[in-house]
Amino acid sequence: MSTVVAHSERSDVWTVAELTDRIKNRIESDPGLMHCMVAGELSNFKHHSSGHMYFTLKDDKSRVRGIMFAGRNRFLRFAPKDGMRVICTGSIGVFERDGQYQLYVDDMQPDGVGALYVAFLQLRDKLEQEGLFDPARKRPLPAHPMRIGVVTSPTGAVIRDICTTLSRRYPLASVVLSPAAVQGPGAAETIVRALQRLSDLHQSGTSIDVVIVGRGGGSLEELWPFNEEAVARAIATYPIPVISAVGHETDTTICDFVADVRAATPTAAAELAAPNLQEVAAQLQEWRKRSATALRFAHAARTQSLTALSKTAVLRDPMKLVDQRKQTVDYLEARAARFIQTPVQHAGRKLSAITERLYRVDIRRRMDQAKRSVDAHCERASVAVHRKSERANATLEQRISQLQALNPLAVLSRGYSVILDETTDTVIGSVSNLVGGQRVRLQMQDGFVHAHIDGEEGDYHERGKQLRLDL
Repeated sequence: MSTVVAHSERSDVWTVAELTDRIKNRIESDPGLMHCMVAGELSNFKHHSSGHMYFTLKDDKSRVRGIMFAGRNRFLRFAPKDGMRVICTGSIGVFERDGQYQLYVDDMQPDGVGALYVAFLQLRDKLEQEGLFDPARKRPLPAHPMRIGVVTSPTGAVIRDICTTLSRRYPLASVVLSPAAVQGPGAAETIVRALQRLSDLHQSGTSIDVVIVGRGGGSLEELWPFNEEAVARAIATYPIPVISAVGHETDTTICDFVADVRAATPTAAAELAAPNLQEVAAQLQEWRKRSATALRFAHAARTQSLTALSKTAVLRDPMKLVDQRKQTVDYLEARAARFIQTPVQHAGRKLSAITERLYRVDIRRRMDQAKRSVDAHCERASVAVHRKSERANATLEQRISQLQALNPLAVLSRGYSVILDETTDTVIGSVSNLVGGQRVRLQMQDGFVHAHIDGEEGDYHERGKQLRLDL
């Protein structure tokens, strides 16, 4: 029986890398996959420290890995995050290391909501959480400003409207224009610089009482410089109260939230910044009338009071009041003298009584009595101590006699001895504990004697039998 082995040609066997490369070439050469738009929900989103964005784009049936390199995502107007539905534009490629296809994203837009609006909402929420919209940090506008700063385009209608309104309502105030671009790329930077110029002027001594930041209406894209974070933070930390007058009444920007006051239009901003001079004049006239009336009433009251005082007895005869005060002083002096003399006299009488009592007391006799009493007490104490000492000595002698009677060594003085095993140093109290050849020690009154037991084993168990000890 023969076995046939079939050999495959090496050219028909692909390595994993070769297979992946073939798939990669096939996918990346497909015109439909070189530029495609894919809609889905972001998950596992990670903005790496390198700047690249890694994520998974999924729907209810499938998912695909995606990557947007730092050179592309730096142009995004919003911050992607998990759960957000987006439309990604890019190409399909194969990542050779994992053998997986993925979407290389060139552009990303929110699905259903514009990117600018999403960026607006994200920045609004961020600044609100930081407390930049807190009403407690809003500053009141000055009541009568003398110099008003304006940040806007020098060629637009905003500056004309503000100047016209101020010249009509409050010509006492002067306007300081700090020009800035109000739309287009780089406009936010010019707004920040314009604010800084007014702040520097204010710090140098040319006081600016209030600043208006404004422009006319427009689309979200045109108003976008006033939604930039740099502008919002510049206004939030600005040393001068700021009025935001961006767009029409229905337009809302981040600038409106962080400013101290929001005005619906630039004209309304000018009306908020300065009062109406006619109203101020009318108010001053009213205050003048009220002051004159108050002065008349005060003058009449003071006159009436002075007239009443002039009719009093004091003013008619002032020396009478002086005499009354002198009489009061004399009376007080007499009382004071009595208050001082009475305690001294009382103390003198008390001292005399005590001195007399001391003379009547026989001090020597009382000292002799006290000495005899002390001697008696000492004698009684000495007798008590002597008796207690005798009783204690008798008790001690009794205890000594009892201890001597119980002392086992006292028995040895009467001719007895104690047998000890030399090995274990234990007392042997019975012949049953002795064996032939055993070495023992006899303790007597004045020393020890060494001995050994002579005899066969078993000869020492009979009670009363004489034993032989070799000493």
